[in-house]
Amino acid sequence: MPSHPRLRTVLAVAGALALTAGLAACTSATAAGQACDQSSPRNLGVVAGSTANAPATALPASATAQLKAVGASNGSVTVVVPSGTPQVMGTTLIGSTAQDAIVCQNEQRTKLTQITQYIDGLKAANPQVDFLGAIDQAARNLGTDPMGVLVVGSGLQTVDPLDFAGTGLLSADPQQVVADLTSRGLLPTDLKGVTVYWSGMGDVAGAQQPLTIPARSNLEAIWTAVVKAAGGTLSLLPEPASGGATTGLPEVSPVAVDAVATKTDWSHPVVIRDSELRFTKDTATFADPTSAQQVLASLVPAIEQNGRTITVTGTASKDQATSNTADLALSQRRAEAVKAALVALGVPAEDLATAGVGHDWCGWRAETDASGAYSDALAAQNRTVVLTSPGVGLCA
Repeated sequence: MPSHPRLRTVLAVAGALALTAGLAACTSATAAGQACDQSSPRNLGVVAGSTANAPATALPASATAQLKAVGASNGSVTVVVPSGTPQVMGTTLIGSTAQDAIVCQNEQRTKLTQITQYIDGLKAANPQVDFLGAIDQAARNLGTDPMGVLVVGSGLQTVDPLDFAGTGLLSADPQQVVADLTSRGLLPTDLKGVTVYWSGMGDVAGAQQPLTIPARSNLEAIWTAVVKAAGGTLSLLPEPASGGATTGLPEVSPVAVDAVATKTDWSHPVVIRDSELRFTKDTATFADPTSAQQVLASLVPAIEQNGRTITVTGTASKDQATSNTADLALSQRRAEAVKAALVALGVPAEDLATAGVGHDWCGWRAETDASGAYSDALAAQNRTVVLTSPGVGLCA
């Protein structure tokens, strides 16, 4: 079974190295230096670690930004691996107690690098996956002004009380799932007022069959409802997880995915990622029309089940553009291309409306990495097609 050093041990070594580097950079701890502000530390729970049937853990830029903010506030992190029996790795300070600003900043930077590497290297030690239990553990030491809980993983729990490997849970009504958890007293107790930031929900690898868009949409709706019922708010981080699963890990049961699902929660927008439709760059042409048709075919029963006009909205990345004019036109053309494909699959044209918003919309995310450099990988998260039912916003 994988074995990991305790979190406090890893960060203690990092802190000593940062202190040495800081003193070397600042021969005098007086000058203009000021003590690190420790008056308002904000703590973060982290649920992460590679498991079977999911891409190997690799913190995306948006997740690293959360850790950086914790360090800047001189807060702590509690790390839990979401094994079938969650592994609590410990709680440690990732800020600084230094009395000099330069030493403080060096220590914060070093600890951010160390904690990121530590989390990326974590692996499950027990069979199956328990996100609910891990979230409950990670939320217990957040304090009065928490940064939140960061979760990295597919969301496909495979143990009671949210065993998605069991029959039908992936297509269950989110409110019925919440009602069951509530009646059994199994909702997390420390999420009141807490934001849960989730990276990689619905992204799978290994023996797990990829989720259809309706299946992923309902998975997101279930977790949104569960977190809300526990008093928190779910925020899905934008970057999809990709890559293969880590080999040699304890078994995780694959979750069955229906080829056609009619149960879709239309109270939320249904987002189709650029990686799923694969438009040729700067065009409204599918790079692989057959693959795009298969993706869209999985949505047809859900659109028919909804019974109301669905708006197909194209969004675009900014790509360092100074005007939204070209992106408005491109996103409109992409929405029209998706509508045409759905009509070809049997959806009546009058049941579909189209719109294009370019890069000027509520869900747009920054396209620069931590260094401030443009990143096409981050820009790709803004290239989507969003399906909404009447009265539902693009970012509902």
